[in-house]
Formats: sequence, structure tokens, C-alpha cells
Amino acid sequence: MNGVAQDYTQFAGEVRGRAAAIVREQQAALSNDLASLLTVRVDALNAQGSRSFAELLVRMMAVAVRNGRLDPQSTIVRELGSFSPPLGTREIVDSVHAAEQIVLDEMTLDHTIGGASEAWPIVTYSVRRAGLELLAAYADQIAGREVPVVVRDGLTTLIAAPVFELALAQEVQRALRHKHALAVLLFDVDEMEAINRAYGRGVGDRVLERLGIQARRFFRTHDWVARYGDDGIAVLLPETPLDDAAALAARFRETIAQRLVLNDHKSDARSIVTLSAAVVGTDLVQTDIDAGYIITEAEAALLRAKIDGRNRVERVAVLPTSLTIFGAATLLGRTPRDVTRLIRAGDLKAARRGRHFHIDRAAIEDFRKSAR
Repeated sequence: MNGVAQDYTQFAGEVRGRAAAIVREQQAALSNDLASLLTVRVDALNAQGSRSFAELLVRMMAVAVRNGRLDPQSTIVRELGSFSPPLGTREIVDSVHAAEQIVLDEMTLDHTIGGASEAWPIVTYSVRRAGLELLAAYADQIAGREVPVVVRDGLTTLIAAPVFELALAQEVQRALRHKHALAVLLFDVDEMEAINRAYGRGVGDRVLERLGIQARRFFRTHDWVARYGDDGIAVLLPETPLDDAAALAARFRETIAQRLVLNDHKSDARSIVTLSAAVVGTDLVQTDIDAGYIITEAEAALLRAKIDGRNRVERVAVLPTSLTIFGAATLLGRTPRDVTRLIRAGDLKAARRGRHFHIDRAAIEDFRKSAR
């Protein structure tokens, strides 16, 4: 491990330690907040049951954030199994995500690792990872008693589609609350049936396995990367404008074409693995967006990419969006300084939110028309 990697690992460990300490210090308050939510949302528990379950989830979050994992043989994990029944899988999953949000809301306020700090991406990743560890612990506890919740895909080791969909719904609400951008990418391996016919189904599985490895290396630690569909993956990019997401999709598609090459040793033929991709998002979440609608738009865009020749990226803005000065500069083909001058001169309408200007796409179109 080189010096930079060692420094980052040490920094990440310190961040996780501080995050876990916050959860422990605020355990009573966090448990009260979570119990109040569970009392309303979970019919199977009375007030005392909601309180006990909330306290357990908060304690488990502290352990999982600090260690990055949960010991499946630990007493605290066995306690989780005692709540199912009466709780079903959906209620457990919703409760874990509620715990994640309450913990993140508390950490946002911290001056050392809060939302404005350099450490925040590590914090959000650590809390989300802790939530996955809780769900995995629950799956182990109910194995043999009912159909378990699938947290990770066995072939790619990426998170499973149901967890991705829950994460998407959660991130939409977070983006709405904080007025952030949000984007979803879908990738699908082109001509997978032809690959299976030519090289054997085992080769197709190895392609997906390596696709998962490349995706984990390429995307950020706080992005959500999941197995999605038979031959593809999905990526949820929090706080990522549509233009940036499209650029990432194009780069990842090129990376796969360079690194996933199939060789037929009998004929010396070589086949390059290509991806079709869909990019769906908004530069500023201004109203509530249904997560299912985003997925539907992404699937439709992916189908268009396939129909239009494969090995390409199709992009969709899910809502009329507002852009930052940098996004507006990209659309107008100008520098950010030029856009700032236009705003100050009154030639381009913009709204100030906090320290930043946001420009509606409609205002950009009006400016283009007036400039002709």
C-alpha cells in the first residue's frame, strides 16, 4: 500500500471513529427520534416494542459504522432476529433506512465531519454500508424461516436491485431536502446472448463478474452500484449534475471496451465487450420525484440506446431543471465568468440560493432566443 492510500485509510478510520462516537453520544436522542417514527409506521409493534427496536438499531449502527461490519455470531445480531416475527422483511428494511436517515441528519450538524466537511462522503458511505450490514445480518437471522432479503448479488457482489431501489427513494428525498442534483445510470452488456453462444454461458458470467469489479473501481465509494437486470448494472450518483453523469457514463463505457476483451483461443478471434447506457437525472431536485418514474425513464432510454445501434449513451432530463453557473456555461458554450456577467447585467435570469446562483433551463432558452 503506498503512502497516499495509507493516509486515506487512516483518515477514513478516524472519520468512522468520530461518526460512531456521535451515534453513541446521541444514542438516547436518536433512539427517541427513531422510536417516534416507528410508532407511526410499524403497526406490528406497540410503543415499548418500537422503543426497544429503535434502541437496538441505533446500537447496531454505531458498531457497524465503527467496524465496517457486524459479527453474525454476536449477541446484538441475535437480538435483531427476535423481532422477526412480528416484523416482516419490508418493515425491517424500512426501519433500517429510517435509522440511516436519522443518523445522517445528526451527523450533518457536526463541525468536523458534517455536511460541509471533506469527510462527509466517507460519513455517508459508512452509514449506508452500516445499513447494508444490518440488512445482511437480518437475512442471516431469518434464513430458513422465510424467503430472505437479498442484499448483495452473488455473482457480481454488487448490491441487489431491491436495495438499490430503496436507496434511490431515499436519495430522492435527500436531494429534495438539500436542493441537490441526482442521476441514475443503467448499463447493459451488448449481445450477451451472442457471447454465451460463442464462448459458453460461463464466459458470460465472468463478463458480469468483471463488470462488477470494474464498476467498484471506477465509481466513488459513496455512489450506489447494483446488479440490475440479467446483464447489467445500475449506478446511483448523488449530487451529480446530468452533464457530469453523462460524461462518467461515456468514460465507463470506454473503460469496459478497453479492458473486457474476449479471446477465442481456437480461432484467435477477439471480441470487445461493449455497453449500452442510459443517463437519467436532474441538476436540481425541486419537487418530489417518484423513484419508480426515474427507473422507468432509465429503462426506456436504455432500450432506445439498444435500438439505435448499441454501444452508446442515451440521456434524459427527468424534470425541467435548474443549473449551476458551470452547468449553464456548458449549455451556452461560454465560460462561468461570462455567465456571471450576464446574470449581473440582467440579461440572464437567475435565482440565488444561499451562496450560489441557479438558472432555469427555460431562462437559458429565453436568452438563446433573444441573442439570435
